[in-house]
Amino acid sequence: MRSERYTFMLVPDNDGLSRRFSLSRTGTFLLTGLILFLGIMIAIIFSLSIPTYFNYSKMEKRYNEVIGERSEVLELYRDLERIKQIELVVQKALGADLSENLDNSEKLVELKSNEQIRSGYLNNIPSLLPISGIVTQEMIINNDNDIVNHYGVDIAVQKGEPIFASASGNIVFADWSPKLGNLVVIYHGDGYFTYYGHNDLIIAELYQFVKIGDVIATSGNSGISSGPHLHFEIWKDGVAIDPLLYFPVLNKFNISVKN
Repeated sequence: MRSERYTFMLVPDNDGLSRRFSLSRTGTFLLTGLILFLGIMIAIIFSLSIPTYFNYSKMEKRYNEVIGERSEVLELYRDLERIKQIELVVQKALGADLSENLDNSEKLVELKSNEQIRSGYLNNIPSLLPISGIVTQEMIINNDNDIVNHYGVDIAVQKGEPIFASASGNIVFADWSPKLGNLVVIYHGDGYFTYYGHNDLIIAELYQFVKIGDVIATSGNSGISSGPHLHFEIWKDGVAIDPLLYFPVLNKFNISVKN
């Protein structure tokens, strides 16, 4: 007669007691089926989790790339805004009409300061000599194509001397320029700009409000320069004005060649 039960024996590797248990034929088939089912399910889950893991890794890598690209785009946007602001300053200095080209955000250079500046009007006219020294080059403005215009004066000084704001106003440029090297430009309101070129170190920060007499830079020899000096310009309503008219004391120390 065919047996209706199956006996299983568990024998340990050591000398311990062996274990024996028996199952009915039906129970044995159910146990075997359960083991096979669990094995198949584990294999399926494992096979599905591998591509999911790799897809997650790819998604994470792509996410990091997108974040990096976004940071680069933001940097480019900041650079573009900075270039726009510099362009506004240049156009303002040249007397261009900006009213048609400015949107509300760009009017920031209408310089948060206009009200602040006008409240101290007398302090916003260039009236303090930015540095004491010897004038080695006067202002030159000539329509003759053979003569290079020189829109300010060069004041020879030692490197590292403090340079003072000639009047109160807002810093609208504080960075490198090809000709004037480390350059600071201040807008004083009512059409006044002053330029301070060839600096060694720029101390003032962009958009900072400075008072007359504040140190904005130290003298140097940056840009196209033959020696340490300050290149100083005064502009009013887009027209360059001879600084010697504002600071006649410089004539006492003027060794420039007359033109």
